[in-house]
Amino acid sequence: MEINAMLDYQDLLKIDKRKALKKATEEFVSYFFYQIFKEMWDSIPKSELIPETNGQKMFRDMLLYEYSKKVASQDASNLTSLILKSLGQKAYTK
Repeated sequence: MEINAMLDYQDLLKIDKRKALKKATEEFVSYFFYQIFKEMWDSIPKSELIPETNGQKMFRDMLLYEYSKKVASQDASNLTSLILKSLGQKAYTK
């Protein structure tokens, strides 16, 4: 997680705890999907015919990260809403 993201969370906590919880949940689900996409990519057999450059590896990692953020924000798997509901009940019923 970046320093700027942590500062954003602190600013959100001052404004609205529910928005901060939603953003943190989306970040968590995004990281979860990133790991899934990365493992899926690594499972594909690679050929040594054309070696992959460092730039291509970096681009692929950034692309997978953006895909994972998109999935988490659109809540394609309902995982974000399930986690948010579960955490929200625990956080706001006290």
